[in-house]
Amino acid sequence: MPACERCGGHLDATGGGLKDALGLASYDGYECRRCGTLLCSDCYNKRTTELAGAAPDSCPQCDGRLEKR
Repeated sequence: MPACERCGGHLDATGGGLKDALGLASYDGYECRRCGTLLCSDCYNKRTTELAGAAPDSCPQCDGRLEKR
């Protein structure tokens, strides 16, 4: 099971199921497509506050871009 890089909280695995096949599935968190780092929504929001709104979508590991899962 995937986990948040920052807090270690478990996130739902993506892929599979009818909703996912139809594009209707919604998964918590943000993922870097470059290195696979995951952040839960709570940690992403905390990071946005800590960075005072300066590029919160940059990956904390590789400077890639965090995108909604």
